[in-house]
Amino acid sequence: MNHCVRAPVHGAAIRFRVAESLLASAEEKARREGMSLSELLRHALRRELREVA
Repeated sequence: MNHCVRAPVHGAAIRFRVAESLLASAEEKARREGMSLSELLRHALRRELREVA
């Protein structure tokens, strides 16, 4: 059997509080776009940081 062990791509985990309605909207948007909530949030953070650079 061929087992590949990949190094983690994302090393840091974050936690923050958010309104339930905002979370529900984000989960729905992620689902519609075929990505996980984590992927959606990483994309949003990258976009925000590009805008301020």
